[in-house]
Amino acid sequence: MVKCLVVDDDELGRDLIAHYLKGIADCEMAGNGVKAVEMFRTAFEAGIPYDLIILDIVMPEMDGHTAAKEIRNVEKEWGVSIHEGVNIMVLSSLNTPGDVMQAYVSARSAAHLVKPVHPEKLLATLSKMGICTQRQ
Repeated sequence: MVKCLVVDDDELGRDLIAHYLKGIADCEMAGNGVKAVEMFRTAFEAGIPYDLIILDIVMPEMDGHTAAKEIRNVEKEWGVSIHEGVNIMVLSSLNTPGDVMQAYVSARSAAHLVKPVHPEKLLATLSKMGICTQRQ
């Protein structure tokens, strides 16, 4: 089972993603980037890191771009190479080419999904990332 951190300030959005991933991932939740970085650091330092972070970009307190940079800094502190870091999937309601490119570059993300997230698209993207196989 994949260990996943779902980060979104919208509780319903977090719950829907966890529901879509039932049986595929054990999902923990964070409502903002500050909490996400804290949870990531704690899990990483305990030797039980996340396999996947699904990260909203637009959030209060700390946005997804900043949270992703902080997560990558934690990995760097521990000597984790860019190719060995946690898989980050960015969620955004913004879909212009510039917004998508910024999500990939700033988060060094493996994927980008536009909200609202549809279960078929989520599972297909995870399959392409090698995180899971699509449900039968």
